[in-house]
Amino acid sequence: MAKDVIEACARKTLAPWLVATCILIGATFTLAFFYADDIRQARSRLGQPPLAGPRQPNRSRTAAGSASARPAAFVPPWHGQQNPDAVTGATPQPMSFNQAIAVVSPAVVGINTSGAGEQIASGIITHRRGYILTNYHVVHGAKNIVVTLSYDQLIKAYPAKLVDSRGDLDLAIIKVDPAAKEVFTPAPLGNSDRIYIGQQVVAIGNPFGLSQSASAGIISNADRTLTAGDSVFNNLIQTDASMNPGSSGGALVSTSAQVIGINTAIYSPTASFSGIGFAVPINQAKRAFPDFVEIVQSPLIKANARAAGGNTKAMVVPPPGAANLRMMAARTVVKKCWLGVATCPVDEVIVSQFNLPIRYGVLVNRVFGNSPASKAGLARADVIFRVDNKRVRDDKMLWSFLGGKQAGDSVRIGVLRNNNKEIFVARLEPEPPNIHSLLLEVPQGPAAGAAGADGIEEISWLGIDIQPIEAGEAMQEFGISLNQSGVFIGEVEGIAAIEAGLAAGDVIKKVNNKRIKDINSFKDVIKKVDVSEGVLLDIVRQKRPFYITIRPTKQDLGAWQ
Repeated sequence: MAKDVIEACARKTLAPWLVATCILIGATFTLAFFYADDIRQARSRLGQPPLAGPRQPNRSRTAAGSASARPAAFVPPWHGQQNPDAVTGATPQPMSFNQAIAVVSPAVVGINTSGAGEQIASGIITHRRGYILTNYHVVHGAKNIVVTLSYDQLIKAYPAKLVDSRGDLDLAIIKVDPAAKEVFTPAPLGNSDRIYIGQQVVAIGNPFGLSQSASAGIISNADRTLTAGDSVFNNLIQTDASMNPGSSGGALVSTSAQVIGINTAIYSPTASFSGIGFAVPINQAKRAFPDFVEIVQSPLIKANARAAGGNTKAMVVPPPGAANLRMMAARTVVKKCWLGVATCPVDEVIVSQFNLPIRYGVLVNRVFGNSPASKAGLARADVIFRVDNKRVRDDKMLWSFLGGKQAGDSVRIGVLRNNNKEIFVARLEPEPPNIHSLLLEVPQGPAAGAAGADGIEEISWLGIDIQPIEAGEAMQEFGISLNQSGVFIGEVEGIAAIEAGLAAGDVIKKVNNKRIKDINSFKDVIKKVDVSEGVLLDIVRQKRPFYITIRPTKQDLGAWQ
């Protein structure tokens, strides 16, 4: 009994001390973790060896003591000071975009348009004389354009006019008329050819009319293709930095305060941002509008070169007109170049049917008359595999190469013709103003007389209803001329045919490079076709010829009748 009383008394007396001891031990470990860098730094100053960390026996004292040789390190949010780490020699830096935003934001303007439709968007000042870069879809068809500038809490509006545009790049240049001796501060422009996936960026614009709003993210993809309506945009930058209606024309900025892209579009099932945004690379704008772009060096570039990973003080944004400016060398406005070919990428079916020794390149669907390609000697069914000694992987790469050229430039084009390598030199010309009518012109070539069907009315093959070219309502409906050879597609039902892009009214001229004279010859040709290897169709749609490859699915492999 007495023993139990003694034990109970001991537990009651010692319990608070045990709790206090546990708390003290926990606090010690916590403080040691939080202030480990400070402890190592203090011991280093006293000449004592570090308590922990990797040994570096050959490290030079001069290199360790030089701020310019220390890499940057992440700063924990609880770390109030930014002392160099005694073990790694790294100087912690805050992970913040405030300096980049402070430099670029004054050059990001708001744009309001009216006429074809009222829009709120953004733009980037690229020239001290009031030239502003924005998206083509922002100002296209606008009758009135008003630019709003915000600087030091001052807001000023200017009327603007469209100066130049490139609808194929979704880029445009507008100009404001400043007062006498008034100059603007252009945004520092970077090099979009040096971006990489995972790079940190910030999008600055006017979403929903909220001027100079900034949102951070990373580059998700550096070479994305986007189809919008009838237009295809290549080499776009994909980012998860937030964009919303009104962000179009805004700046995509790197941490060194350089504009690397022009915010263009979002991918979303709704009208709001869902994590996928696109920007046009700034290098495309530099090449398209050299007269309206000034090269401004970012103040963070020199600061980072001096610090080389050391702590930097807040940057002072240069006042309007005080930036270090340098005009680009080119002095003429660059228009889109014209080669004069329509192409499609080489795939396995084309490789097989043309017996190609390579598995890349682009197949020439059509060569336009009196075009640079026609004058150089290119022909339909040529396979372009090199341009200026650079490999052409697909049509996107071809147009990317040509997009960097100017009218008057000569390009060496390597092609495969009947499996023989040939080189042609084409001198590029400005895109003709009647480009759309040229696309609809009937290709020149010998006309073939209509062939009789000999009683065969229709063939169903791979989910495609094939009909002879003869007088009837269907011919009138699709506008198909009787004075030609081949067969035409009455209806498309097969999965593979739909995915390949075949449409009712397409005229089939060849199957696997075998000429089709009429529906009887079509019947004979398809008997010899191994559809499991894919089928190459040479078709004409609305008087425009091109190739289509189709890989039938099991559901499409029904017997023809």
